[in-house]
Amino acid sequence: VLAHELAHSFVAQRRGQRVEGITLWLLGGVARLKDEAKDARSEFLVAIAGPATSIGLGVALVGAAFGLSASLGDGSLLPAVAFYVGFVNLVLGVFNLLPGAPLDGGRILAAIIWAIRKDRRRAQIAAARSGFVVGVLLIAVGVIGALTARGFADLWTVLIGWFVIDASRSEELSARISRALDDHTVGALMGPTPPLAPEWTTVADLRATYGSALPPSVVLTGFGGEPTAILQTAAMRSVPPERVDTARVREVAIPLARVPAVSPDMTARAALERGVPVAVVVDGQIVGVLGLDEVRRAAGRPAA
Repeated sequence: VLAHELAHSFVAQRRGQRVEGITLWLLGGVARLKDEAKDARSEFLVAIAGPATSIGLGVALVGAAFGLSASLGDGSLLPAVAFYVGFVNLVLGVFNLLPGAPLDGGRILAAIIWAIRKDRRRAQIAAARSGFVVGVLLIAVGVIGALTARGFADLWTVLIGWFVIDASRSEELSARISRALDDHTVGALMGPTPPLAPEWTTVADLRATYGSALPPSVVLTGFGGEPTAILQTAAMRSVPPERVDTARVREVAIPLARVPAVSPDMTARAALERGVPVAVVVDGQIVGVLGLDEVRRAAGRPAA
């Protein structure tokens, strides 16, 4: 797995992408890239590097296993170990070529669609949807196998299928959000001018004031009427039911000193690289807020 991810990383660096690191975990690993591929060719080369490395290692080790077996005898441990590691690498490489994100095959598919359609985000969304189908098929295969053979490996197939489905949904949402941010300014995506509320207002009182028309963001004010914090009203869900009558909204708000201030004509991507949410300021006045709710709404997904 490490060799697989190192291959992704080396090719990504050669194609001009920065690599933050490699994370290995229960179901595999991931090379964390800071930048997107500059073109479809780079996307394809980075994606295929991992499976190609795994398959190459697998073929070499299986070949070595047969050679060692012929020279050392069938009872030797070394040929068995080489064959096992080679077989695992072959499985890893072939499995990752399944055509659906977040698998490498999904990124290869996205690169091909990107090259044909000339639309990176559309290609990513298509690959993510294909990944959802792949995940469903994996779960179906695992369930059928578990019901007929009761194999532990079939339960692993179900688990992997569930992971692929969950990750494919995240991939699609990420692509939709990126599409919403591409070539859009903060002013085009921000919400309306947020209302004001005293920072000592309780969660229950704020909910009662707005009812079903609760705005996504509220500017909290101090005793002198000066802005002190930005409340993303979705954060009030973290307040336990038994505390909503006594908890002050400032407890779940973000102090204004920690909220980046940006202008409406700044690009949305550049603004959100400073943090989330951002306060949109004109002539010293907060005229809007751009947070996750606004970005998700622009991406065409429910804000929740």
